[in-house]
Amino acid sequence: MIIALSAVLLTAIVLLTSNLAFIGKKSIHSDAKSYRTRHCLVFYPNGDIGLKKARELCKGRKDDRIFDYSLVPYGDYYMVSYGEDLKYFVDQEYNSLQISGIREDSREIVLDYLRYTLKKEDPDKYYNAEYLKSVDLDSIDFSSITYSIEGEDLRCELADYEKTLYIPLRYAQKAIGMDFGFPNETYRRPVYIDPERPVICLTFDDGPQFWYEKGITSTEAILDVLYEYDANGTFYVVGTNLEDRDYWADYQVYNLLKSSIAHGNEYGSHTQTHLYSLTDLKTAEEISREISGPIDFMKEFMDYEMKTYRPVEGAFDDNVLNAQPVGAVLWDIDSEDWLSMDPSTIIDRVLNEDIDSGDIIIFHDIYDETGEALKTIIPELLNRGYQMVTVSDMMNYFKVDIDQFKVIFSATDYR
Repeated sequence: MIIALSAVLLTAIVLLTSNLAFIGKKSIHSDAKSYRTRHCLVFYPNGDIGLKKARELCKGRKDDRIFDYSLVPYGDYYMVSYGEDLKYFVDQEYNSLQISGIREDSREIVLDYLRYTLKKEDPDKYYNAEYLKSVDLDSIDFSSITYSIEGEDLRCELADYEKTLYIPLRYAQKAIGMDFGFPNETYRRPVYIDPERPVICLTFDDGPQFWYEKGITSTEAILDVLYEYDANGTFYVVGTNLEDRDYWADYQVYNLLKSSIAHGNEYGSHTQTHLYSLTDLKTAEEISREISGPIDFMKEFMDYEMKTYRPVEGAFDDNVLNAQPVGAVLWDIDSEDWLSMDPSTIIDRVLNEDIDSGDIIIFHDIYDETGEALKTIIPELLNRGYQMVTVSDMMNYFKVDIDQFKVIFSATDYR
């Protein structure tokens, strides 16, 4: 028996090490195993991904292993697993898995990745507000899209736009109503920053605004115009606005925040009560408690990690800066929307500024006039080539460690 088994293994070794061809394709193994031998031996299904992975596994190997693949049945398709790092999904004929469609409530994911791809591949089209505004859900013929699984991505062919989109299955599995074994992960649309164009931050204080009666609040109006033009903002929220919800149910607050985060926006603390200048508080504990209120709430309420805060009225001193591990975000351009309360004045104030890459602009999302002004400001900034991103994304782009700075006024002015 031992001699016979050795002969089989030796034959397999000679064949596979000579051309890495797949042997026994029709044999489905219930468990993956690794055998020590004197040569590197790899089993893989047909396809470029499998072949590439097999070569990577063999290259420079000193421990001489045979890697066997496992095919896990998922109904009408199989998951081919290469250890813990790579999954490859195929149908029962070992062809790329085809998907019939995407759920109605998840079609924004396709829109997000279309805009992301346009920005990378067709920037001259993308940086045109009228064109970008037209790239919406109504412009996509979902019945004409062909879907397949490629590696760990959902591949979408959009003939009307002549684009191929790659959406990670960890986001797309719910959208197509299939379980590919990925853990649930909070979706945030992809962000691409063009190194050839300026990067700025739009920030919003004092919200979110909720009304006693159902309707579009200034916060919701601002979120809508941001998404319409593929812009992202950072919102510095007041804890009592999130928690004092006698008139607004938890699920409505959760849905607003979840949708906003999915659309690419970011949240930070603007203190718990907004009643005090932090510099007027006597102890580090009082300061920390004011700053940490919204941070703790968002962590408990929806497992969201706030990375920065904004002190009331921008007032700070060393005691304030040392009271919290997260950094304080100030601004270098003030829209003064709180002062004028007039859309035309807000528009002129912002668009007449000499805005540089790395600048942070402050607005307030509790005024209807700010929402009206942004309907002009955001498309005009887009036409001028500005990329409107979150504080965290801008800091990452400028290679500023968001966990290290104490206070920042712009991406080039911090300590």
